[in-house]
Amino acid sequence: EYESFNAAQAKFKIKGVSVHPGTAKGKMINAGLIASEIIQMFPKDEVPEKTEGYEGFYFLDEMKSNCEEGEVVYIIRDHDKAKFLAKKEFVKELVEKVNKKYGREVVKLELKDEYYNMGEIIKDHMYVVDIAKQAMENLGIKPLIKAIRGGTDGSKISFMGLPTPNIFAGGENFHGKYEFVALESMEKATDVIVEIAKLNAER
Repeated sequence: EYESFNAAQAKFKIKGVSVHPGTAKGKMINAGLIASEIIQMFPKDEVPEKTEGYEGFYFLDEMKSNCEEGEVVYIIRDHDKAKFLAKKEFVKELVEKVNKKYGREVVKLELKDEYYNMGEIIKDHMYVVDIAKQAMENLGIKPLIKAIRGGTDGSKISFMGLPTPNIFAGGENFHGKYEFVALESMEKATDVIVEIAKLNAER
């Protein structure tokens, strides 16, 4: 794997107005309902459970609210840089629309990048992928090269000047309660690392 997502987090901080519900007409602004509005404004099909391959998504990661204060957290993912930037622009415009509707700043956006597609760097240094591929073939392992639908240490390290593709570790069902790794796969991964070191020494 030498391509990863571009990744950002969008945190919506919502400020409502809490008053006694019996005298709330024309006064109350319910942060919980604004949180619900924000969530409903996102594309319904651009979510993890409906996307695959190179398709990006918005993932509702966290939400909490009472009448006066609320917070909604999304993560934004896309392999394509232009689509990634467009997704970030979408959330900015979303906040503008909500604030305009209420005639005041009821939502503040904290938008931060988390990591970038390491393929942008590695594509100019494909020898690192070729070495890993050769190491696997030398050990009788068939390389399966595909874009990862996530991020790796390489997503950070590659942009620090060291092109770092991802090799397997044998894990399955990542980030779920049934995540596991087979010992045999871990041993094979170790063998690949040693073989990569040998091939580099011979260069």
